[in-house]
Amino acid sequence: MASFKELYAKFRGQLQESWLTNEVTAHFGPTATLDSMFRYLWSRPEAQQILVPPPGDMRISRKGVIEAEKFRTEGNRLYRERKLEAALLAYNYSVIASPHPALDEAPTPAHQGLSLAFANRSAVLYETGQFKAALDDADRALKLGYPPAKQHRLQERRAKCLQALGRSQEAKDILDETLKSLSALSLDEKEEASIKKSLTKLQSKCEGVSNTISTNQLYERVFYTGPPHPPELLSFHRDFPSLSDAVSIHYTPIRGRHLVADREIQPGEVLIVEEAIAATVRLDATLRTHCTRCLRRCPAPLPCPSCSLVVFCSEKCQRVSVSGSHGAECQVLPAIVALQLDPAPALALRVLSSMTLPTLRTTVATLQQEGCGAKTVPKPGKEYSTLYHLEGHATARTESQLQETAAVACVITHILFEHCPAFLRGEGSQLITPTEEDIVLVGGQLMRLILGLECNIHVTKEAEAGAWGRESETSRRQGRGRDVGWSVYAALSLINHSCVPNALSTSHGSTKFLYSVSIIPKGAEVTDTYGERYVSHDRATRRANLQQHYFFCCDCVACQADWPLFKDIPSKPQMRCPSCCQALSGFTCKLCRLACTSETKSKTGVQLYDASNVQVQLNRSWPMYVKAAMEVNCGKVNPSVMVAVIKVLVLLDKYAVHPNQAYITAQETLMTCFDLLGSVSLLVPT
Repeated sequence: MASFKELYAKFRGQLQESWLTNEVTAHFGPTATLDSMFRYLWSRPEAQQILVPPPGDMRISRKGVIEAEKFRTEGNRLYRERKLEAALLAYNYSVIASPHPALDEAPTPAHQGLSLAFANRSAVLYETGQFKAALDDADRALKLGYPPAKQHRLQERRAKCLQALGRSQEAKDILDETLKSLSALSLDEKEEASIKKSLTKLQSKCEGVSNTISTNQLYERVFYTGPPHPPELLSFHRDFPSLSDAVSIHYTPIRGRHLVADREIQPGEVLIVEEAIAATVRLDATLRTHCTRCLRRCPAPLPCPSCSLVVFCSEKCQRVSVSGSHGAECQVLPAIVALQLDPAPALALRVLSSMTLPTLRTTVATLQQEGCGAKTVPKPGKEYSTLYHLEGHATARTESQLQETAAVACVITHILFEHCPAFLRGEGSQLITPTEEDIVLVGGQLMRLILGLECNIHVTKEAEAGAWGRESETSRRQGRGRDVGWSVYAALSLINHSCVPNALSTSHGSTKFLYSVSIIPKGAEVTDTYGERYVSHDRATRRANLQQHYFFCCDCVACQADWPLFKDIPSKPQMRCPSCCQALSGFTCKLCRLACTSETKSKTGVQLYDASNVQVQLNRSWPMYVKAAMEVNCGKVNPSVMVAVIKVLVLLDKYAVHPNQAYITAQETLMTCFDLLGSVSLLVPT
């Protein structure tokens, strides 16, 4: 097995040995089309010999009764020793490895191991206070053919779960049916009496008041993945439901498509809530810990019916993904893992494998007739059009960059045509025999997607609550969580970069939401950051990275004025002059001679403010902010905390000299608040 980097290094080495490097490179550059570049490389015999996907280790994705039983036995041992967290992990692996019936197919005796794994996992889930999840697993075990002689135990657990959930009548009905069915079992008199006693005792509890039982807080960090839903938009854009009506889409030749504030936006406003056009988890151990469709962590995952490489968080994600993107990739996933693809090629493969060749032909033909999409506005239901029009800066790429893109497109094209039969489905589910033009179409589109995605891809992160109290301010600014996957969005792809962004985004699985972190005046552009902010990286580093990856030189205010790093910024905020923005001396500007003592206008029409009153407000608000920040750093967020943070942020935004550490710190606290409203992993306290 070899990664793509190794395959490409071997390909380049063969060209050098044959003295063909310059000849091949001559076919790449800004004057050539993506289709012509791909066509040329695909025609090279060296490419057909070397740039092919590795077979992959099928052992990493196979299911097996023996392995599943081994994990289940280990889980039983750990459960008896009361090591519930470790037992849960063992049962998870047993569920993943067990043979599984295809969706909508009846189980057979071969699937009894899976029913046992679900039943055993339901016991752990019940013990850890996850009553709904335990009930779901018990139901799955019964549907998969759990042994009739043992079903009374499972029914008893189902009744306990229902009772804990406040559904006592349902629990009573189950117990009644179970008691009636005992006579049909081959039980000795003593065993039957013991079971009846246990069931009757539980039944008597169902006669009382129906009360829910709280979950076990001891295991909260194992199962908590963040709020069930991302924050909601308070008002919707008329044409784009994922946008707030506080913003609109504009276009200029210099800024391209971008978002502009239609009114003054306050810090903490949610501006975009958007589901990904396409998303994929990291091609490593994350495949077995996070849902391959929605990218949320799965403490008690559901398996793929065909492979043991990916997991799902729910039946909905399982069904949608198996019938869609994962179903197309399932058999070839070991090879994809072996390739260790970069994010953009991995996401491009996910996009095309979710389509069919006939659909791609029709879609691309339509898009080519429509012409250039520099001004094209993303539209709901036109996802491929959005991806097609992403700016990939092909003409700014070097010959070597374009050649490497064509090379990875060759490898992925082999995967699509040779290992993804769903991609070749035509009318009546008949397989299509691709022509040379089909191959060039796919390869050219892969190059276009990869280049566009490289400049527009989003990292899906999972906040790590409990980490903030132990990490330095610098590491918080640079990290903000663990990378779990990659995704691409329509509205979010319109956001331009600033090293002093007035908005930032947070991941809630494959959904992202953008929120303001400062006051955005009416008519101002809404900006995010493409990587580094001025507080953590100097201007030279920021500009070099942006030029290398996004092909532009940033001219934001921090770059123009060469703002210092956080550690070199004044810690105490100073009131600023409303005319020249310099620091006041007392409440008077020495440069402008303005005394900020009232809210009247100066002779030049500048709106003054009462600096003394603002200072009093700030002095009163700061202790409440400090208290709120302590709660946030402990992983707690609520409306009153948000209000305290935003109040200080607004005062500093309006009246303080920028940059200053107090303002940046308040922004960091607001960012942490929103991170806690996204995907979250609770860390073990130290």
